[in-house]
Amino acid sequence: MQIPFGEWLPDQPEYLNPGAITANNVYFAQNSYKRFPSLVAYSSNTTSANSRGAGSFRDGSNTVFNFVATNTDIFQLDSGAFTSRKSSLTGNNDDYFTFTQFGNHVIASNGVDAPQYYLMGSSTNFANLSSIGTSGTVPVFKVSGVIRDFLVTGNQSNASNRIQWSGINDITTWQPGTKQSDIQDLPGSGGQIVHITSGEIGYVFRQNQIIRMDYVGGATVFRLSVISPNRGAVLGRTVCQDNRRVFFYADDGFFEINGDQVTAIGAEKVNRFFDVDLNKAFSDRICAAVDPFNQLAMWLYPSSQDTANTTGICDKIIIYNYATQKWSTADASASTIFSQFVGAFTVETMDLLSENLDQINIALDTAFWNGGQKLLGAIDNNFKASIFSGTQNQGTIETRQLELFPGHRSSITNIRPIVDAEATVTIKSKEKLADSDTESTTSTMVTSGDNPVRQSGRYFKIKVVTPSGVAWTHAQGVDLIASRIGLRWQIKLILIMLDIVLKHKSFFKDKLRKQLIH
Repeated sequence: MQIPFGEWLPDQPEYLNPGAITANNVYFAQNSYKRFPSLVAYSSNTTSANSRGAGSFRDGSNTVFNFVATNTDIFQLDSGAFTSRKSSLTGNNDDYFTFTQFGNHVIASNGVDAPQYYLMGSSTNFANLSSIGTSGTVPVFKVSGVIRDFLVTGNQSNASNRIQWSGINDITTWQPGTKQSDIQDLPGSGGQIVHITSGEIGYVFRQNQIIRMDYVGGATVFRLSVISPNRGAVLGRTVCQDNRRVFFYADDGFFEINGDQVTAIGAEKVNRFFDVDLNKAFSDRICAAVDPFNQLAMWLYPSSQDTANTTGICDKIIIYNYATQKWSTADASASTIFSQFVGAFTVETMDLLSENLDQINIALDTAFWNGGQKLLGAIDNNFKASIFSGTQNQGTIETRQLELFPGHRSSITNIRPIVDAEATVTIKSKEKLADSDTESTTSTMVTSGDNPVRQSGRYFKIKVVTPSGVAWTHAQGVDLIASRIGLRWQIKLILIMLDIVLKHKSFFKDKLRKQLIH
């Protein structure tokens, strides 16, 4: 009988769960799980400290610029090497950087230091935004976004509920009333501003409120509409965006915004799992990013399973495929994940990564080396620039708890994983739902594609593991051979009784005749 894996639903009970109860280092595509790649470091040097934010941009000539911030520096990542473009910053572990592109300018801010700018194609280092020769006072702000033709800033050092925007198409103008520049203090108890999205419309995330910003011009400039009066983002870094689709994590789970609609995407699926698995001592380290090519929204976080974690390094990713609306998890040790444009590499710049091409873990036929494509990148726990392109992740998928013959015990004698890889299989069995699992020995795949096993019980979970270092494409389920325990003896008893009847048919015939007469 074939058992499909189904979608990962950890918030549902293991028994009668319609999907899988474990789905790690994979993501759910249309009809199967696909391999989630492992993290591969590629930079020749390091930032020497955990990342406090990162951004990736292209200028008008399609040249790529990548920036990574620490507490003390803003680095440019170019051809696999980090170069400091701003030093002597004064932020601490709670002061994360926001990077925003306005034309060919990159704006960097952390709410503590003076806002910085870098003119792509012209600047060598970051400089104070106020040094451009501005009209009005440039505020010190934590977050920013570009809505239509305005740089919109939020959470000023003296007013955490304040937004202020530049002049139209002009980041040198900050005088309210000039070129439509203005200031607005957001009323109510929505809390401080933690994130501002970019686009034709924008969303201002407060801790307990979400406001939509629409450009209307005139004296009003922006119309502000509260679309979520009592729910916001826990932290700014829990928000990620793919065009008009915005994903975020709130106090009560995962949500998506599309237009004015705020939709729960984690309820009765992963919200309870994540609340338990998150190491709340370091919950401020959560970082979200989008892989637009595969349509994945992801949240990097420190898990409670890593009991040795005393520094808050993140070790886990929870993944939402917004095309299929399915979830999964992956392993990754990093301080930041971000959607990263990769610049083109030459043979000479490849030498910066390694003098030996055989020691470069990124396949030479991938889009990474061509440049210009947006890939999922990270700053790993060794402070190196990394890309999700490896095969070292071990995939694990575990079926729901199965009762193969309802009301009866059964025996499994063979399992064939429906996976295009040399997968191993382990069976977990129990007699009562309250019992602890009894785990079989791990069965390896033989030439026929089968995994011979022998395990009996009433309830079963089947764990399929794809090995690290192996590229594979689809994992769909398992095909197993099982029989009901006791049925063989019932059939044998029936045959014995039938044989007795046939051998003594005259006796039973007389008995039947007498019964009919009476």
